[in-house]
Amino acid sequence: MKILFVNACFIDQVLLTDNVERQKWYVHSKYKNSFNIQDERKQQLVVITTTNYPFMPNGIYLQSNDFSQLLSTIKIGEQIIWERKCLHFSTNHLLLTHGKSYSSTMEIMGEFSQNSQKRLFLYTNTLVKETGSQHSLAKFLEDENPFKEELYQLCSEDEIQQKSALDFLLGRGLGLTPSGDDMIVGHLAARLLLDKENSILNQLLLTELLSEQSVTTDISKHYLLCALSMRFSEPVIKLVDVLLTDSRQEQIESSVEAIIKVGHTSGVDLLAGFLTTIKFFSTK
Repeated sequence: MKILFVNACFIDQVLLTDNVERQKWYVHSKYKNSFNIQDERKQQLVVITTTNYPFMPNGIYLQSNDFSQLLSTIKIGEQIIWERKCLHFSTNHLLLTHGKSYSSTMEIMGEFSQNSQKRLFLYTNTLVKETGSQHSLAKFLEDENPFKEELYQLCSEDEIQQKSALDFLLGRGLGLTPSGDDMIVGHLAARLLLDKENSILNQLLLTELLSEQSVTTDISKHYLLCALSMRFSEPVIKLVDVLLTDSRQEQIESSVEAIIKVGHTSGVDLLAGFLTTIKFFSTK
């Protein structure tokens, strides 16, 4: 059997900060265009995919041909040895040494532009793409519905209301990242943009996610934990950057569309949480 030595093209810089001599990981899940690996303590998840996709927290990106060859040889549950800057699979090796690093950390440089906010809602109030709650985004923002009501509860300063909202939203919906979880990620991104972080809410969510009886998927849990650490996908970071300046309408629309393209409803669900949170705090 031919042994592959594959070079990573890009890697989240967070993955380069742990100079662990030797650590066991496993193939967690496998899909057509990506696969996930998880450390043996089940505390970290890393997504490995191609350069055709936007940067995600804990991502490693390969050229399409290299990825296809690697994907065809791995099995779910297969052990991987992560040693310094190399991942040793059963028969192949993924070298991280030459991968260019990127940052998944959201940095708020400036204040939310009121003009950009107006342009944002001018566009999103017309969008018919459906959320996982089966409302168009425009309808979600306009009408009352259970998901929206719980997002309002998340915006509350009351710990009991926040806990109730998390109990409703976490794990609710279908898919690898349920709709309720994606909305929470959007909510946390909006709080950062608005400088409205809430330590009580963050602690409540962290406690739920680290519970042995966690109600959501491993993949969704990973992205929620990243959001708590101010780490988001590239499209979310770019939208926030655009909103921190007086941006043109086409810039805002392009940034919104990039988020909508993520997953089946993941992107639009994230936007629903993000926009609902902005609307709530802008009326206060």
